[in-house]
Amino acid sequence: MPSQEQIEQLRALPREQQEQLARQFGIDAEALQYLGQDERDTQQSVADDEPVTQDRSTQQGQVRGALLPNEVEAQFDSLESKLEHFGYDMFAGEPSTFAPVTGTPVPSSYIIGIGDMVRVQLFGQRTVYHYLAVNREGYLIIPDVGQVQVAGLTYSSMQELIKHTIDERTIGQQVAVSMGATRSIQVYIVGESYKPGAYMVSSFATVSQALHVSGGFSDIASLRDVQLVRGGNVVTNFDLYDLLIKGDSSADRILQNGDVIFIPPRGNTVAVEGEVNRPAIYEIKGDETFADLLEFAGGTKPDAYMGDVTVRRVREGRRSVRNLDLSDESTLQAGVQGGDHIVLRTTPETVDDAVMLVGAVNRPGRYEWQPGMRISDMLKSSRHDLLEYADLSYGLVVREEGTRRRLQVWQFDVANAIEGQAEDDLELNERDYVLIFSRYQTEEEERQNISDLSLTQDERRRAERRRSLDAYRQAYIEGMTQVSTTANNGSRNGGEVPIRELFGTPDDDDAISPDELAEYSRDRMLEPLMQRLQRQRTERGNTPFVYVAGEVNHPGVYPLVQNATARRLVAAAGGLRDSAYLQRAEITRINLDAGEAETEYKAFDLMDVILGNRDIELQGRDRLNVLSIPEWQNTYEVTLRGEVRFPGTYAIRRGEDLSALIERAGGFTDFAFLEGAVFTRQELREQERRRMTMLAEELQREIASNSITGTGGSNQSYDQMRTLLADLMSVEPVGRLIVDLPRILNGQSQAGDIQLKDGDVLHVPSRMDSISIMGEVQMATSYRFDRDLTVTDYINMSGGTKQKADTDRIYVVRANGSLEPHRQRRGWFSTSGSAQLRPGDAIVVPLDTTYTENLELWSQVTSIIYNSAVALAAINGI
Repeated sequence: MPSQEQIEQLRALPREQQEQLARQFGIDAEALQYLGQDERDTQQSVADDEPVTQDRSTQQGQVRGALLPNEVEAQFDSLESKLEHFGYDMFAGEPSTFAPVTGTPVPSSYIIGIGDMVRVQLFGQRTVYHYLAVNREGYLIIPDVGQVQVAGLTYSSMQELIKHTIDERTIGQQVAVSMGATRSIQVYIVGESYKPGAYMVSSFATVSQALHVSGGFSDIASLRDVQLVRGGNVVTNFDLYDLLIKGDSSADRILQNGDVIFIPPRGNTVAVEGEVNRPAIYEIKGDETFADLLEFAGGTKPDAYMGDVTVRRVREGRRSVRNLDLSDESTLQAGVQGGDHIVLRTTPETVDDAVMLVGAVNRPGRYEWQPGMRISDMLKSSRHDLLEYADLSYGLVVREEGTRRRLQVWQFDVANAIEGQAEDDLELNERDYVLIFSRYQTEEEERQNISDLSLTQDERRRAERRRSLDAYRQAYIEGMTQVSTTANNGSRNGGEVPIRELFGTPDDDDAISPDELAEYSRDRMLEPLMQRLQRQRTERGNTPFVYVAGEVNHPGVYPLVQNATARRLVAAAGGLRDSAYLQRAEITRINLDAGEAETEYKAFDLMDVILGNRDIELQGRDRLNVLSIPEWQNTYEVTLRGEVRFPGTYAIRRGEDLSALIERAGGFTDFAFLEGAVFTRQELREQERRRMTMLAEELQREIASNSITGTGGSNQSYDQMRTLLADLMSVEPVGRLIVDLPRILNGQSQAGDIQLKDGDVLHVPSRMDSISIMGEVQMATSYRFDRDLTVTDYINMSGGTKQKADTDRIYVVRANGSLEPHRQRRGWFSTSGSAQLRPGDAIVVPLDTTYTENLELWSQVTSIIYNSAVALAAINGI
C-alpha cells in the first residue's frame, strides 16, 4: 500500500500516467480517486470528536489539583442550596475552539449546498470510489457518468437522483451514496452571550446548538426571547423554557450562512423555593400566573402546604408579605409580579385523626382515630400485638390538653385493657400517645428469653455477630463524635434541679448505665415525658411527680397520672419484691399551708391496697416507701471445703454460728487437720485490699522521697525496692480470720463461737506432717516434720540465710495462721528459747528492712507478702 504522500503525488499526475503507475503497483486506477480518503476521514473524525466546549468550572482548574478559594466558596454556597437562575447551566460551557461543528448525523432533510462533499461508490462489473465536491454551479461531476445538479436538493432527494442517473447511464453498476464533510457556515451570536462573536458551525446546526457552541449565556441574559435575525428581519423568537420544560423544539430553526442570534437582557424574575421539585429563579413574561410558576418549578412536592403560601413582594418602593391560599383555583390563576419571592412550606408533621402507639409492640406507629376508640381497638392480642418482653401491668396514655398543651397522663393495666375491662380500657382522644414498656431495664435481660433456647447453633452465631457489629458501630460513632457526657451529667438543665433530687439524695447503688438500658425500659421511655412535666405544676403547686422507694422491682421517680393511687404506683414500679412487708407501708407527703411546707406521714396496710380493698390517692411529690420484712435478707451462703463429711455451700439464717453449721454438715472426716483450718471472710478481704492499696501509696511516696533527698545508706537497692512494691500490688488478699477451731468446737474459746456472715468460707485441710520455710533463705522448700529439729536446724537445711535476711525477726506461722517469734525474751537483757515447731507450721525469714534505705514500711510489706503466701499455700493444699 503506497503512503499518503505517494497517493497525493499520483493524483497530481495526468490521467494516463496515473493508470500506468496504478498498473505497476497493482492498483485499480479508478480507486486512486478514493484511495487514502479513509485515513483523511479518520483524522477528520478524530478532530470532529474533540469537544468544542468545556465546563467553565474546569477552565482554570484542569491543570492543577487544588481548588482556588473562590471555587471552594462556590462549593460551600452550593451546599447551602442557594437559589440559581433556571436554565443557565444547560448551556454553560467554555468555547475551546472556533472550528465548525461536524461529525454529527446528517438529517434526510438537509439541503445540499456548494462545498458539500459527497462519497459515491460504484460496484458491480468494477468497483470505483469517488469523493466529490459540489461545485460553484451546484453540480456533482461523476467520472464516466457526467454532471448531476444537486444544489438545493435534500439529502434523501440527492441520493435518489444519483442512483437514478447512474442506472440510466451505466449498465450493471450499483451505487451507494453518503455524505462526506459538510460545508460550514458563519453565524453571529451577539447580545448577552457568554462569548459573543462569529462562529463557524455546521450547515445543519440549529439555534440551540449554536448557543451551546458559544458557551451559553451571560449572567443577565434572557432565555425567554432569543431572536434569530436573517436579512435584518426577525425570523423566530425562541423561548428556551419551551425546550427545557416542555420539550418543544418547534422554534429551534436550522441556521443559514450569515444568520444573527441576538440574546436580549433578562426580563422580570420570580424566585420559587421550598416544597417544589425544582426551586430556582425563573424569568417571566406576559401575564404568567402562579400556576405557570409552579409548572416551571416542576410542580409541588407531596407534602407541600398550599393553604398558606408566603409571597414577598416589592410594591411602590416598599417590601410587603402576603399569605395566599393556592389551593383556591382563582388565587392560583392570579398573576405574578417581577421580584416576587414565593415560599411553599411543608405540611406540619402533626397528624390529626390519629393516635400514636409507641414502645414494646410489634407494629408501632400511627393508627386511625375514630370517636369512641379505646385501647383494645389497637391492642387486640397480647401474643400477636406485643413483644414477648412487654410489661402487661403498666402502660400510659399521654394527652395534650388546652391551648397551652398541658400534658395529662393516664395509667392502665395493659392485660386488663386488652381484655376490655372498663377501668383500664381507656377511651382515646385524637393525637394521644399510648406507651407500652418493657418489663426489663437492661438489654441483657431482654436477650435472656426462653425462645432463644430454640435457636440453632448457626442462628445463635448470626445473632452474636449482629450484636458484635452493633457494638462496633456504636463504639465507632462515639469515637468519631467524641461525645462528652460531662456536661449532661454535671449540669442542672439550665438551673433546674434534677428530677430525682426533688425527693432527696437518690440511691444510686442499683443505678444502670445509660448504655445498658433497654430500648423500651422505663428510664429511657419516660425521660422525654418527665422533662416536659418538670415545667408543669399541679393545682396544689407541686411538681407532677411521685417517688417509690424500697422493696419494689423498679424504684424511682414516676409521672403523676390522673388516676394516681398507691396501687397504680406499685404497678408502675414493676410490682413488689418478695421481701416487701405487706402489713405496713408509708407515704411521705408535703403539704403547702399559708406558704409553708408541712411534712405528713401516712401509714397504711399495703396488703389491703394490693387486694383492692382500699386505695390511697396520690398527689404531686408524694413518696411511697415499701418496707422490708423484718429480719429479711437475701440468702446467706457459707461454704465448707476440704475434710468435711458433707462439703458444699450451705444457706444459713442470720446469726447462725460456725459450730452449728459444722454439725449440719456432719462434722469432719477422720483425716481432718483442724489445727490448720483456714477461715476466710469477704469483708476482711476487702479491708486487706484497701490496706494494701494505702500501704502501697505510702511506700511509693517514701521511696520517691528517699530517692530525691538521698536519705538512707545505699542507693543500689532501688530496683529491688520497686520489685518488692510490685509484688505487694500483685498480692491477692485472702481475708483470713485467725481461729482456733478445736477450742471453738470444744467450747473452750474465750471469744466464744464464730457468728457466720454471707460469703464466709472454711477450708479444712488433711493431716499435715510437713514444715515449710520461705523468705530470705538459699532454698525455700518444705520438709517432713521432725520433733528433734529446731527452727535453726531447718534454716541450715535450706542453705542458711541470705545477706539481706533479718535474722533477729525470724518468726513461725502456725498452721492456724497465728504468729510466734523464733527467739523469745526470757530475761531483762537476753533472749533465749526457740519456738516449738508443730506439723503444718511455716518458718519465715523476713527481709532486713535496714538494708533497703531504712524504709519503715518494709516490715509491714514483707509481713503481708509472706503471710498471704502461707495462707494461699494452706488453701491450695486442701
